[in-house]
Amino acid sequence: MEMKVQVSFQQLLAMVRSLTPHQKAKLREELTRAKPVDAGKESFMEFLLNGPVLSKGELDRIRENRESIAAWRSKA
Repeated sequence: MEMKVQVSFQQLLAMVRSLTPHQKAKLREELTRAKPVDAGKESFMEFLLNGPVLSKGELDRIRENRESIAAWRSKA
């Protein structure tokens, strides 16, 4: 079962301050531990980062086409 609770930052800070030194150390350890990245998410990020990049000429051509389409639409 999962439950979500809305807690203000000040309330959260007060709760953290009330922890014992051992609990604070455990919390600090949990917060500094790196989250494992989902394999599917990582491969998708690689795909995006290694994907094709448009050249300046291609971007100019797209801009010109958009302007032509906008002009055509305004005539109709």
